[in-house]
Amino acid sequence: MSAQPIAALPLPTLRSAPALRPAPDPDALRRRDRPGPGQAVLAVDFRGEAEDKLFGPQATATADLPDPAIWAHRLVLGVLECFAGVRSPAQLSRWVTLELRERIQRGHAAAVRRGARPLHPPKIRRLRVTEPADGVAEVTVVAISHGRPHAIAMRMSGVDGRWLVTALELG
Repeated sequence: MSAQPIAALPLPTLRSAPALRPAPDPDALRRRDRPGPGQAVLAVDFRGEAEDKLFGPQATATADLPDPAIWAHRLVLGVLECFAGVRSPAQLSRWVTLELRERIQRGHAAAVRRGARPLHPPKIRRLRVTEPADGVAEVTVVAISHGRPHAIAMRMSGVDGRWLVTALELG
């Protein structure tokens, strides 16, 4: 192999670097000065918590969630025990929304102030689950607590691989 002299090698050709930013639009500055209709205020994001694509809670499909009837049964009993003052509301905090957790805490505090303890644990008489959409379960329950029947409606959504109670009505 013979070595060629450096002067005989072809020199590399240099091309200009591409522009990383587009050329400024002279009309953009004028358009930015005039707010369009509704542009005088900040935009409001009406997406729910489960719609954050990267870091927020992720919606989960029904196929990836446990049986909603079993979870609804356990959650309803837990909620009734909280309202009776027997169970701490902190035990349900992972499975209910912030608003519901605060409501359950107020009901628990009222039961503790009354000081009444139930003679019998609450019992579920009837529980029905419907699934109106993928990852959503609506539950209706007839339960006996404090010797009286109660009608309960609950909506659970699949979030991060678990059921999360997003609405609860006690009757």
